[in-house]
Amino acid sequence: MNSIQFSCSSLPHDIILKIGSSLQVTDLCALSTCSRFWRELCGSDILWEPLFKERWPLLVTFDGDNTQLPESQTAQTDDNLQEWRRLYLMRHNEMASKVSEVITFVVQWPATLSLEAGEYLHAVETMRSMRLGLQDVEFFLFKPNLSVLLNLIGLIYCIRNLKQREQILGAMRRCGVSEQLVWVKWLTLGRWSRGRRMRDEIVSRQVSLADVATGKEEMVLRVLQRGVVHEVLRVCISTVDLACTPCTSSTIRNY
Repeated sequence: MNSIQFSCSSLPHDIILKIGSSLQVTDLCALSTCSRFWRELCGSDILWEPLFKERWPLLVTFDGDNTQLPESQTAQTDDNLQEWRRLYLMRHNEMASKVSEVITFVVQWPATLSLEAGEYLHAVETMRSMRLGLQDVEFFLFKPNLSVLLNLIGLIYCIRNLKQREQILGAMRRCGVSEQLVWVKWLTLGRWSRGRRMRDEIVSRQVSLADVATGKEEMVLRVLQRGVVHEVLRVCISTVDLACTPCTSSTIRNY
């Protein structure tokens, strides 16, 4: 009996595209290297448009940098356009370059790998101006080989701007950083009692990123997000316990 020759190219394109739509970006890129046939199919706008919109929902919603987005394609489109793939790769490289600036900014503070509120909130604000998506943070900041301070900065950005706590926690778990520990220390203004102001209070707490993301450390998250304001005189994040470090009004920086 002659063996039956079967080729994926004999399948209808809409079925192949349906299969491709279930793949992640890395898998899609790997499949495209198999042959010319797969390179053309895996570059289809039908596959890359939803990938782009899923990764950068803020960009699609607000079009903050006036990016010219291609017209949407459907499975019935005869032309196998690759504009969305080109735009995706261009945006990915642009994000990688911009996030590297944030990483460089953070690692320039060598003192026990610690950051004051003004420093890490500046990094978060810089990321907001880039309109990063959750996958950007997952690709570039949720890495075990990076400082936990960068992991935390990525987490604060996601909670403040993307507000998808379950997805954020899932991304941290996939990347192996959810159980990373960080020290948070803050100085609060002493309360008034019987006409006298009590001594300023120093709070130092070690928390995991997962506890911050799930709300188990909601007070810590509120302090991290607010920074230095009203009764909170100083906030610092560190890889070590800074409870014994002097924290007086003379050491407080002006922000």
